[in-house]
Amino acid sequence: MPYRPKDIYRGRRKFRVPLNIFLFVAVFLLAGTIAAFYILQQYIVYDATGVHLEFSGGQEEPAPEENVPTPEPTFAPVPVEIIWEDPDFTSIDLGGWQDLKTVQARFIPMQTVVNGQNLATAIGEITGGDFYSGAVLEMKDRSGQLAWPSASATAVAYGTGGATDVTAVIAALHEAGKTAAAQISCFADRLLTERNWTVALQSGGAPYTDAAGVCWVDPYNRSVRTYLEELAAELAAMGFDEIILADLYHPISEAGFTYSVTLRTPADPVVAVCQAGKRIVQAVDGTGVTVSARLDGDSLRGGLGSQTGQDIDIFWRLFARLYCPSAPDVLATDMELALDKMADGSADTRFVPVMGLIPDNCKSYVIAG
Repeated sequence: MPYRPKDIYRGRRKFRVPLNIFLFVAVFLLAGTIAAFYILQQYIVYDATGVHLEFSGGQEEPAPEENVPTPEPTFAPVPVEIIWEDPDFTSIDLGGWQDLKTVQARFIPMQTVVNGQNLATAIGEITGGDFYSGAVLEMKDRSGQLAWPSASATAVAYGTGGATDVTAVIAALHEAGKTAAAQISCFADRLLTERNWTVALQSGGAPYTDAAGVCWVDPYNRSVRTYLEELAAELAAMGFDEIILADLYHPISEAGFTYSVTLRTPADPVVAVCQAGKRIVQAVDGTGVTVSARLDGDSLRGGLGSQTGQDIDIFWRLFARLYCPSAPDVLATDMELALDKMADGSADTRFVPVMGLIPDNCKSYVIAG
């Protein structure tokens, strides 16, 4: 029997059409959302106020809102060019020697200064008798390490500060009628050359280290000079009576040197060293603190002042005293060479040999060892 279409059972399709429409719309919206996400990425702006869309189309960006912090600009280092004119040292005399007294001091090295028990013992020996008139404390050695917690920006930045407070030691010396001098190494500084190579004296394209393994900073560098001036001012504020500048010296090398500044005049060690020394003296002007320098013995005996910068004639006019490491067999020569250029004051107070024993014919001396 033939069948008729109307005799076949068909399921009810009441919701099929609306469901198809819903699925079509959902797929369309999803596809549109994905497309919009990738298209609008180029207009997304992230700033301090959050995330938003910017359709400026290349127009000038609006000025930042007030009170919204902006990042600090980053500057690439550029070479600094400084014109150095030879200063006239012929008429300079910074004085400081007029009221000097003889000194019979004991040198206390850095390793003792930073050791509380050993320092107390050394100071007790000085204050407990009449053999010494005072102490010379090494407050910065050739490593570049400081004995005290300096607030200098350079010391803080490069971690060269120490932890020893010597103000009580200075007070104890003064109470016993003794003097307190601080010695610092100036241009011999290993820590600064390692942690901030831009201030190092360069030779052969690398920071210069001499045959003895001593690292040297650039005596022309303004950051180095400012650092030394700040250290001197801090030592003066602690109550020291005198500051002794050791390694105020330009090394000698056949390979030559490259400086951290561009010089338009020929490099002159005397200008570099003496100008730096002059600024340190001026940094403590008015404090009543005496500033002296420690000579290099070999430089003095070899007549190398023009190469090392330690021009004796100028040094006598810059500093109150000149300390000189010496020995019994060369002491007479050292005195003759040094005192030949001294025009003012007394040799008894202004020339101080540094030796391991009490020298003959010298009323002032420092005992080291």
